[in-house]
Amino acid sequence: MKNHKRCQNIGCGVLFTPCPQVPGQVYCSRKACQQVRKNKWNRKKFATDPDYREYKQAAQEKRKEKNPNYWKEYRVRHPAYTQTNREKQRIRNQKRLKDPPEPVIATPDESVPVNPIVTGRYKIIPIHPDMIATPDECIVEITAIADG
Repeated sequence: MKNHKRCQNIGCGVLFTPCPQVPGQVYCSRKACQQVRKNKWNRKKFATDPDYREYKQAAQEKRKEKNPNYWKEYRVRHPAYTQTNREKQRIRNQKRLKDPPEPVIATPDESVPVNPIVTGRYKIIPIHPDMIATPDECIVEITAIADG
């Protein structure tokens, strides 16, 4: 009797026989499951390895320089996608206008002085009132330093 495992891909979950050359294998060999495994590894590597993140960002910049009109040409080749995307964006814009955030009002005597900055990594995204597309983002590390 062979040792079977259940695939960790939420959309799969089939029983499979792990490959003896791959210790700790938790995904079956289906292409979709291997893509999930690879995507998970890439996200973790990107979040934890600054050299890998820098390499991937540089490669993306090279691709953008080499193919500056990629998205314009993509939209021309895929009109159905373009139309669907425009309709979804209109809905998002309408929702944003209908549900403005409520203003936060604080009573001064109820405020407790607290250092709101917690040491850690943060994703910084520039915000502009009329921005539709998500711009490039920066990941920064903030370390609290005591006064003195």
